[in-house]
Amino acid sequence: MSEDQLLIAEALGGSQEAFSSLTTKYWKRIFSFLRKRVNDNALAEDLTQDTFAAAFRYLKTFRGDSQFYTWLCTIAINKASRRPFESIKTEVDSVTSVTPETLLNTKQEFHQLLDMISDLPEKQRKALYMKHAQGMCYNDIGVALACSSKHAKNLVYKAKKTLRSRYEQ
Repeated sequence: MSEDQLLIAEALGGSQEAFSSLTTKYWKRIFSFLRKRVNDNALAEDLTQDTFAAAFRYLKTFRGDSQFYTWLCTIAINKASRRPFESIKTEVDSVTSVTPETLLNTKQEFHQLLDMISDLPEKQRKALYMKHAQGMCYNDIGVALACSSKHAKNLVYKAKKTLRSRYEQ
């Protein structure tokens, strides 16, 4: 039994010290993983905390099919993808140097795009976000979504195709 498996078993048995050891072991790696994707230390710190809080809450669902670190990365990506396009929305909302008509059109198009993105199937939406908002490669997307890199690439392609056809309507 590996050290992680032992700590997980102890944490499942109620040992807060064991989960604390797992947190200490993986905190820097998860923070680094998230910082590369969100490009903001404060946001990466918040997301890292959210990741470990969720890992603690759902530890009983960890099946051991993958490494504990991979499972944590999946949680981290899910946490990060729940905040899609917030920075873009803030920028659109704060624009003041354009005409009211242009701003209204831009905001309407932006919100229309957000609605179309939110209507995508979950895996397509997450793959699209990871690829274009976080700059992840298809291999990393595949790991995060528990699929092959080829399937991840196909998910992004289908999402773009769907958005393009909906936008042209």
